[in-house]
Amino acid sequence: TNAYSAPVVVMKVAIHCQGCAGKVRKHISKMEGVTSFSIDLESKKVTVMGHVSPAGVLESVSKVKKAELLM
Repeated sequence: TNAYSAPVVVMKVAIHCQGCAGKVRKHISKMEGVTSFSIDLESKKVTVMGHVSPAGVLESVSKVKKAELLM
């Protein structure tokens, strides 16, 4: 097992539909260092795991949707 845990970035993103989520998904999937991510439409939470900086993830997602870091 891998004892190293990848950093986790959690953001609140202004997503209202599958279309919005799709745009965010496209941006995150193009980012280097992302190992996995999840988008929760109901809570408007986007969780990104991998070797990424919170600022970098926020900047990328902010290009398509209004976003703010939660942790």
